[in-house]
Formats: sequence, C-alpha cells, structure tokens
Amino acid sequence: MAILGSIIALGAALAFAAIAGLAVWGGLQAIRHELLRGFVSANPGPADRALTLLFVGVPLAGVAAIGLLGAVRIALVALGLG
Repeated sequence: MAILGSIIALGAALAFAAIAGLAVWGGLQAIRHELLRGFVSANPGPADRALTLLFVGVPLAGVAAIGLLGAVRIALVALGLG
C-alpha cells in the first residue's frame, strides 16, 4: 500500500511540475503575442511598458515557483525523504 501511495504522490509531483511549466509557457506566449502587439498599437511610455511586464512577470514567476516547490516537496515525501 505504501508503494501505491508513493506512485500516486510521484504522479502528483509530475502534475504540479507540468502545471508550473504550462503556466510559464502560457505566460510567455501571452507576452509575446498579446502584450508586445499591444505595445505597438497603443505606444505606451517606457515606464508603462516596464510596469506592465512587471505586473505580468512577477505573478507568473510566483505561480511557477510555488508549483515547482510543491512538486519537489511531494516528490521528497513520496521517496521517504521528507
């Protein structure tokens, strides 16, 4: 039963890592295809561009970091190290 629980926990760790990766990929796609195109049409100033990228990038990095930390912690528990 413990082996089955470890396998399930490793699957959950992989799912957390995949979600973090997909969040980063989706965020980069949104920046590349939506934000940068909006910068061309709206022509904001440098401060507005920096703040927009900051307000998109910081939450994106937070989601990725929390997802990866969760994946690592679950994997450690599954392997009996945590």
